[in-house]
Amino acid sequence: MAEQHSTGKDSNIAPNRLMLLITIVHKGKGTFFSDFLQSFGANLQVCLVGTGTAEANLIEFLGLKDSKRSVIFSVVREDQLDAIFEALEERFVTVNRGTGISYAIPLSSVIGKLSYGFLSNDSRVIKGDQS
Repeated sequence: MAEQHSTGKDSNIAPNRLMLLITIVHKGKGTFFSDFLQSFGANLQVCLVGTGTAEANLIEFLGLKDSKRSVIFSVVREDQLDAIFEALEERFVTVNRGTGISYAIPLSSVIGKLSYGFLSNDSRVIKGDQS
């Protein structure tokens, strides 16, 4: 059996794993949080308006005014997640009256070196060898 030698750099493995970050905040705060997340290198973001499914009496009991929300989908690097979650927790308290939800889901793959470079905000990949 032939022995396989590694070159030390596997071109099929990205240096930083990408995550889909979902952030849910009060409607009207979506632009603020989207701009805030962009400061962490989130080059691709989509902000949608959502409506909660809680019944009116539960919304009133919890002291919420309405069930309208902004849902922000952002692509971020995994190595940035801890800093993003800490900063979001602080912003939820100061800007969003202590409410907001954020969680991340790993992306299993991205097709193309340039796409990965853009999504990971890694200029070395974008400016690298284009051949």
